[in-house]
Amino acid sequence: MNLTEHNIRLTAAEIGSLWIQYMNDSMATCTIGYFLEKTEDTQIKPVLQQALYLAQSHVQQISNFFTQEGFPIPIGFTANDVNLTAPRLFSDPFHLNYLKNMAKTAMLAYSLALSLATRADVRSFTMESMKTAADLDEMATQVMLSKGLYVRPPYVTAGNQPAYIQSTEYLGSFFGDNQRRLSSIEIMHLFLNAQSNAIAKAILVGFSQVAQSMEVRQLFVRCADIAEKHIKIFTQTLEDSNIPGPMKLDTDIMASTVAPFSDKLMLFHIIALTNMVLGYYAAAIGVTLRKDISVDYNRLAAEIELFSYDAIRILINNGWAEEPPMALDRKQLALTPS
Repeated sequence: MNLTEHNIRLTAAEIGSLWIQYMNDSMATCTIGYFLEKTEDTQIKPVLQQALYLAQSHVQQISNFFTQEGFPIPIGFTANDVNLTAPRLFSDPFHLNYLKNMAKTAMLAYSLALSLATRADVRSFTMESMKTAADLDEMATQVMLSKGLYVRPPYVTAGNQPAYIQSTEYLGSFFGDNQRRLSSIEIMHLFLNAQSNAIAKAILVGFSQVAQSMEVRQLFVRCADIAEKHIKIFTQTLEDSNIPGPMKLDTDIMASTVAPFSDKLMLFHIIALTNMVLGYYAAAIGVTLRKDISVDYNRLAAEIELFSYDAIRILINNGWAEEPPMALDRKQLALTPS
């Protein structure tokens, strides 16, 4: 890594983005390492191998950033958080679906991190991370297409010419069945959010089978029920306009009850998933013009947020919640004897 001119310090945005990426990639190292150990499909294995290489490389590069800046390297997740000998929990096709979803989420996160990065070396690292995430997404997509596993978003038939919205009735009403048909933008987000919840639900059901703490198991069951409800709401909205929803992934979960991951890792993983879903809902709210759908997104987002706080509470109570780099307490420094 090249030294930066004038010894420019990392900004809070850069430190925060790097810290989050370290935590996610150290978790991914454990998760993907286990998936790779269980995967038998010779086309899917190389995608997992590439994803594992990228996660391990990111962990090392971010460690270098923190070491040079004098920041402590996060604890993250280690070999103690994964049991590679545990029986298979998910099918090979699910491993591929998982990677596709992970790459999609990473590209969005890196684009935000890049827009806030200032220092040349951090910008270079983030741009490279974004490029390799896009390459991984392409790799996963091509394998899914070749195996008939890729579920395309719905098609729409275009009109003959562009047109303006003629009336505020286009916005619909907050309640009632007499709503206008969906726009392609609304279809895109409804499909994405139904699909994201389907992946989250499968992970939650699998984790609920293997978590060692009964409190954690019950939390996962509760969140799986929430995900199922959200899938039904989004799918029904699509079907009301004769648009098909995505497939569920419940059949990709095996019957194992042996934990491949620590409860700490699984809780962190689920919190990361809920944060992802909240981000998708927020993006959908910004471009959804039908009032009833916007109401659904806001109501469902509040439900996920309440769950997320309960999950974080369990992390904290068990001493598993790692604190991100914090701003200095200037008042405390002033009152501390020299």
